[in-house]
Amino acid sequence: MDKDEQNDIKDYIGWLAPNGTHFSCDRYGHGALSKELLEDYCKVETREMKSLICDDMLIDMGWCRIGFSTFLGYGYSIQAKWNKITESQKLFIKDMYFKIGNRMSEDTINNLKDYEIIDLYQESKQTNSSIKKLKK
Repeated sequence: MDKDEQNDIKDYIGWLAPNGTHFSCDRYGHGALSKELLEDYCKVETREMKSLICDDMLIDMGWCRIGFSTFLGYGYSIQAKWNKITESQKLFIKDMYFKIGNRMSEDTINNLKDYEIIDLYQESKQTNSSIKKLKK
């Protein structure tokens, strides 16, 4: 993985709040950050909790967990309650998709389509019309 790819990854990995605010962490820092977010933003005491429980709690509260795996070229993945994604989260995720969609996991892309966060047919029509305008 080259340096640009590492910087791209750092731009997206982390937690996405229901209001669209992104909180970055390193590839293996979700657990520690979820505890911090629960304490600071959700006012939940986490001292006795394991990080995976904190991750699940945030997801249940409408947060999105954005991770990245290099296992078999997997790519970016988003864990969320897909039926509860807010408009602010959709904007962030759409922007992410247009910048690095080719590096998202197949499951994540399928969820983006299924929950109508992205419309690949509409997006490709817009892209094609933009390209035609540039050629003129």
